Amino acid sequence: MPKLRNDFERSLDRFLRRKKVNFKYESEKIPYVIAGHYLPDYVIETKLGKIYVEAKGYLRPESKRKMVAVKRQHPEMDIRFVFYSRRPSQIKWADKQGFKWAIKEIPEEWLLGM
Repeated sequence: MPKLRNDFERSLDRFLRRKKVNFKYESEKIPYVIAGHYLPDYVIETKLGKIYVEAKGYLRPESKRKMVAVKRQHPEMDIRFVFYSRRPSQIKWADKQGFKWAIKEIPEEWLLGM
C-alpha cells in the first residue's frame, strides 16, 4: 500500500479500491517549466567571475522553488544568499540545495571570488 499524504487522499484511495478501479498513486513525474526571469539583488564581479547574491529576510516557498529552478537551469551561476537572521530552516534548505550563505553581511572572501 502506498504512503498516502493525508486523510483526504486515504479516503479517495479507499473509494477507488472499493470501486475496483485500476489506478496508481503518484506513479508518474511530469516535468513542467514556469517561465519567468530571475533578477538578482546583487551581481558582484570578482577576478574569478560573477557572484549573484540574494538578500533575504524570509525565504518564501515560491522563492525557494524559483531559486532551485534557476540553479538547475543555470548550473554555471554562482548564486549565494545573505540572510538577515539565522533561521535554521533557511540554512538547512540552503545547505541541502548547495547554496553558499552568510548572515547579515557579505563575507570579505566572497569579494575575492572565494
